[in-house]
Amino acid sequence: MKKYQLSCALLIASLPAATPVAANHAAAEAMAADTRLIIDWGTAWKRHFEAGDTEKLRDMYEPDAVLMANGAPPKTGVDDILEFLGRNKKAGNQVTIDFANEDITIDGKYGYLTARYWMTITPPGARPINVMGRSFLVYKKGDDGRWRLWRDMDNQAPDVRAEDRPGR
Repeated sequence: MKKYQLSCALLIASLPAATPVAANHAAAEAMAADTRLIIDWGTAWKRHFEAGDTEKLRDMYEPDAVLMANGAPPKTGVDDILEFLGRNKKAGNQVTIDFANEDITIDGKYGYLTARYWMTITPPGARPINVMGRSFLVYKKGDDGRWRLWRDMDNQAPDVRAEDRPGR
């Protein structure tokens, strides 16, 4: 009997303190929290962009961020990106934008998002211009725990249709 008790005690002592199931659960919770932070980032970005308040976007980008907008040369660095994003407000245009996230993947300190987008630009006294397509975004998680956009590539995609715009 003592031999059996000793064997059981040794077996129990050899088990890891945290089971793989618990570790996987914690990792899944962390990934879900990071996914939520990136989705919230997008909501804040939309609000500031539509308001034309590009200065509030400044801390949402990595200092060495690159924007690769469809049909335009790359914009490198936050100042260049904010100047590009602010051009509609300077022109007096009204802009609305909607996103439909297709996939979000978290891999350590990087987050990858693919989304469809629909943008309407209405110049003063003119008819609205509709632009739609797909975005691929790469985020970096800072030491402060905040996600910031590092790479943004947009293209006009024929499978993204105006009638599929969310809320329309």
